[in-house]
Amino acid sequence: MFSAILLAAGESRRMGSPKALLHYQGQTFIERICTAFLTAGVDELIVVLGARAEEIARVLPVHPALRTVVNSRYAQGQLSSLMVGIGALSPESEAAVVNLVDHPMVSSATIKAVMDSFRAAPIPIVIASYQGKRGHPVLFTSHVYGEILAAPLDQGAKVVVRKDPARVREIPLDDPGILADIDTPEDYRRFVGEKA
Repeated sequence: MFSAILLAAGESRRMGSPKALLHYQGQTFIERICTAFLTAGVDELIVVLGARAEEIARVLPVHPALRTVVNSRYAQGQLSSLMVGIGALSPESEAAVVNLVDHPMVSSATIKAVMDSFRAAPIPIVIASYQGKRGHPVLFTSHVYGEILAAPLDQGAKVVVRKDPARVREIPLDDPGILADIDTPEDYRRFVGEKA
């Protein structure tokens, strides 16, 4: 079973309003990423909410594969949300593709390419890259779920990725959305061309 985890629990302090509810090409960020995951064919999509959870949940698409969970400890950072997401996965989950709500431009083709790479030659971690730089989404196989759950909150999932380079595959793809990290109003203007 292929799972997906969308991390959307943060406070969006630098943006000043919830990033999940910003618009890109006629959809909110969170709708767009959910649609990309579901179009790519994931079997389950876990959306991790936190700050302003009820408000954000109202715009989510209705789909049998989509479930929400709330990270009550969202102030402890992104890794705490990933832990909650992993805890919500089905026992049959063999791999989870992880994306952040502030990376809304990732295409369904990119998500599918990451999944296809894993299918063709399973490896614990697969990372999308663009022009030599790693970004999102990142696929983690179930073999490393336990390591993520045990990782120090202040170090994030990077400690798991860096542990053994031999178990990581980088997939070069022609999708600038892999690196489009929108954290501030300036980022939003730069990538989307509108005021946040």
